[in-house]
Amino acid sequence: SGKSSFINYVLGRQIQTSGVAPTDDSFTIIAPGTKDIDQDGPALVGDPDMGFTGLRHFGPGLIHHMQLKIRTDTTTNNFMMVDSPGMIDSPASRASTFSDSEQLTIDRGYEFDGVVRWFAERADVILLFFDPDKPGTTGETLSILTNSLAGLDHKLYIILNKADQFSKIHDFARAYGSLCWNLSKVIPRKDLPKIFTMCLPVPNTHGQEPGSFQENGSSMGRGLEDLYRTRDDVVAEVHKAPKRRIDNLITRLADSVHLLHMHATICEAARKEHSAHLWNGRMMMGGSSTLAASLVAGSVYSDLVPMEVSIGLTGFGLAGVAGLQWYTSKLLEVETQRLLGPEGLSKLFEATHSGSLSEGDASTISLWQRIRDKLQSGLSARGLQEMSKVSDSELADLQRILDDEVPKLRRLNAPLDYEEMQKQGFNF
Repeated sequence: SGKSSFINYVLGRQIQTSGVAPTDDSFTIIAPGTKDIDQDGPALVGDPDMGFTGLRHFGPGLIHHMQLKIRTDTTTNNFMMVDSPGMIDSPASRASTFSDSEQLTIDRGYEFDGVVRWFAERADVILLFFDPDKPGTTGETLSILTNSLAGLDHKLYIILNKADQFSKIHDFARAYGSLCWNLSKVIPRKDLPKIFTMCLPVPNTHGQEPGSFQENGSSMGRGLEDLYRTRDDVVAEVHKAPKRRIDNLITRLADSVHLLHMHATICEAARKEHSAHLWNGRMMMGGSSTLAASLVAGSVYSDLVPMEVSIGLTGFGLAGVAGLQWYTSKLLEVETQRLLGPEGLSKLFEATHSGSLSEGDASTISLWQRIRDKLQSGLSARGLQEMSKVSDSELADLQRILDDEVPKLRRLNAPLDYEEMQKQGFNF
């Protein structure tokens, strides 16, 4: 799709190998430096100062498919670029006979969606390249858009590259329409995001004027001159990445705190409800045990009750207590499964966020959709009995960050002093 060629163009050096077919199956981090150095994945992830140690939990399948290239004499020296493997559908991904773990090993050897999400959350600009020959038709591409890049639209640029390859306008229209159709399947909006159609410059060997395009020796004329202008716009966005860094960090902080606050709120609600069921069971057990003990003691110390009856009452009391214990444990198990099921967690979400939902807060629903599956799997694996209590003060501290600290950071990083401008008579 031209990712490597674009990186070489932006950095002004031949760093990445480019070609018609995919040329690299690794995540390559390209950083500026004082001399050219190459480093393998284990050394890169193991370096505590490079900031990639968080990738260790994706396993050796990823670590051995990473590399660092430090290069001097690049046109920019204030940001890194990451070249990802191309997205393709393996034969195994179309089959349904493999388990999730087998599928993971056969396809990539690591959780590709998760790795892309890790990089995307930390990136200041995300460029998603599409090839005109395969405009978004791979299932992996659609999965990345749905899972890995969800909620990151503010820094995502969708690019239909190599648009100068089209010799006829209706071929371009067909590829563009196909890309829009495929994107509409995974982007739940009527209005699709802007698609940047561009190309990279090629050596002019036919004596044409700048801005002309060649395809198989046949000139396409000036009809596609805006491809170069679009390319320059994309390059300009890349060069703005350092200026967007602080804004993106604040956005990521706010997003993380929102997710943590919702996660903690629902976990605490689930823990409280589970604890209530647990104590109800214990109270039933305590009451039945006390009653059984009273009956047995009364029969033993009473001269009016025969020994056989006392023994019978004792056995009956013990059996009743054992039966009640089995019943309460089964009841607790059923209630726990209900709480941890999709419907149970959804009810907890609706109960704890009823105010936001009644106001039609779409961001609250979006946050819930993002944490729902991971919350369910995490609670199921850990168990509600092992959950620590989340205090009201801890939740209040998280809310204070959202209400006070994040706005302070936004004001400090604002491009203009809006408060001072309001004093001067400007209205916003």
